[in-house]
Amino acid sequence: MSGDDMVFGEIKYREPARVKRPDRDPRHACVACQTPGPNDLPIFLDRGPADLIERHALSDVSVELGGILLGKECVDPATGDHFAWITQALEAKHYANTQASFTYTHDSWEEITRDRDRLYPDLDIVGWYHTHPSFGIFLSHHDLFIHQNFFAQPLQVAYVVDPIQSTRGFFRWSDGKMVQVGGFHLCAERTERLALSKLANDLENLPSPSGQGGSALSPRLEAELIKMLSRPAHPHAGGPAERLSILALLAMLGSFLGVVGLAAALWLFQLNTRLGEQTEALVALQRHLDDVAGGQRLAVDTLLDKVGGEDPSKFIARYERTAKARDESHNRLLAELAINETLGLRAKELAADLDAARASLKESEADAKEAPALRKRLGELEKANTLQERELEEKRPIVEATDGEKAKELVDALKLYRTTTWAGALASLLLGLTAVYFYFKSLPEPQSTIQPSPTTHRIV
Repeated sequence: MSGDDMVFGEIKYREPARVKRPDRDPRHACVACQTPGPNDLPIFLDRGPADLIERHALSDVSVELGGILLGKECVDPATGDHFAWITQALEAKHYANTQASFTYTHDSWEEITRDRDRLYPDLDIVGWYHTHPSFGIFLSHHDLFIHQNFFAQPLQVAYVVDPIQSTRGFFRWSDGKMVQVGGFHLCAERTERLALSKLANDLENLPSPSGQGGSALSPRLEAELIKMLSRPAHPHAGGPAERLSILALLAMLGSFLGVVGLAAALWLFQLNTRLGEQTEALVALQRHLDDVAGGQRLAVDTLLDKVGGEDPSKFIARYERTAKARDESHNRLLAELAINETLGLRAKELAADLDAARASLKESEADAKEAPALRKRLGELEKANTLQERELEEKRPIVEATDGEKAKELVDALKLYRTTTWAGALASLLLGLTAVYFYFKSLPEPQSTIQPSPTTHRIV
């Protein structure tokens, strides 16, 4: 069937949804496959449809297979960038295909439309996928015809998978042409990060670390196992290559089952060890509880033996009075301890005050020892003061007499004369120094006897 003969149902398009990109949403985990370029359309493929497409592609590698990509054509409200988010995929069950071509039929399109409306009514058709077994990743003229006529929206993509060479790639619209992007992003819920990493390693043919989550078998290994189990028995054994491939597959499966069995044995051993430790702890706890209960029973039996035939109600009343008296004694003991503590603090304060008083007393005693000598010295000073006052009283008439006044005037005159003499001597010295200065200044300057050399030149 040629591309001109294909008939599709009514195609409905919706406006791009305003959704945050999965790699910027903390609820999702994303892993880049291949190398997404900075100018590429960001394409996000969920783990579920990615795994489904791989298993569909490996189910039959003799012809081309295909299906529809469902999801959302989106725009990030924070940046305004467009991207495609593929969240589901539907296999095309009615189609016309050969080893080198794949064509949707009218029945296939109608069934896909019914399945989408029934299972995923809120999702859009964001593109299609098909396989190129052993042909590589490209879009043939027939593929371009399908995409240009039925997936012409700017954000609709084409996904090509080569299950034999284990390669894959997305194509997008760019300037009216279909170009291959450098890579895309696998995404899933954050709780599925280990399974997502394992799938990314399987798609890029990288070894997955041991113990990583996800399905036990990769899509390729699972497809090989299914084909081996569903292969009809031959009357004669196959060739050496087939036997070697079966042996390698069985060896790989045996190794995997051995690793799983060893891990399970180690886990069971650790679980048994922990259960043994917990059992020992419970036995020790039970013994302790039995000892405590036995002690309590022994104490009760001893009290009952001491009570003898006493009325239990009277014994309980007496026991309560004794317990109350004990509690009161305990409270009084606590109060006395508090009082003793307060008295101890007060005693420490008094001891400090006593030490200060003793230091002051020592200073007072030292002053008291020096008091007699000070009193004696004070008496001598008082006597000397008395003698001086007497001498002044005796000399006061002389000072106040006429001769005394004259003597005072003479003393004043002598003081003035001495001052005048010192002033005249200083003035004479200054005059002498001035005369010497002017004398030397008036002398003529000596003539130089050195004649300049005739070869001396003045440099300007």
